[in-house]
Amino acid sequence: MAELSRSNLHTRDMQSKDLSAVLQLERNAQQTPWSRLSFEESLTRKHRCRVVENGNDIVAFSIVCPVLDELHILNLVAAPAWQGHGLGHWLMQDILDYAHSTATCRLLLEVRASNDIARGLYEKWQFKQIAVRKDYYRTQDKRRENALVFMRELQPVSAAISGQ
Repeated sequence: MAELSRSNLHTRDMQSKDLSAVLQLERNAQQTPWSRLSFEESLTRKHRCRVVENGNDIVAFSIVCPVLDELHILNLVAAPAWQGHGLGHWLMQDILDYAHSTATCRLLLEVRASNDIARGLYEKWQFKQIAVRKDYYRTQDKRRENALVFMRELQPVSAAISGQ
């Protein structure tokens, strides 16, 4: 694995040829990983699927689903070896840039109640918890875990330009 350096990082659209690497990353990072079919459907449904590469290695990815004037962050993962190195922030900036370019009014996501690191990331990016989805996630031991629903309202670009 290449050393992580901002000068080596670049973000691009995910492609079908990336799925094996993305699936491996997902399996290494998630308690209940998505299936290959879920990733394939995201690509064919025109969700915004992005990867972060460090040199030629995929080290993080995000999948965002546009719904009217909202963006739903469906999946955001950094390789366990690279967690704590700012890749979550890198992806959040990419998502926010996209949101502003598409006149998105709000961002929404669900996160495991036990995922303190992800919750901290979202709170740093001004997301607020708005709800709890009881027993939303499966755990490795076949139990259930609550999801916390987070939202971030975005100022319309026209209001930001006019100073409102």
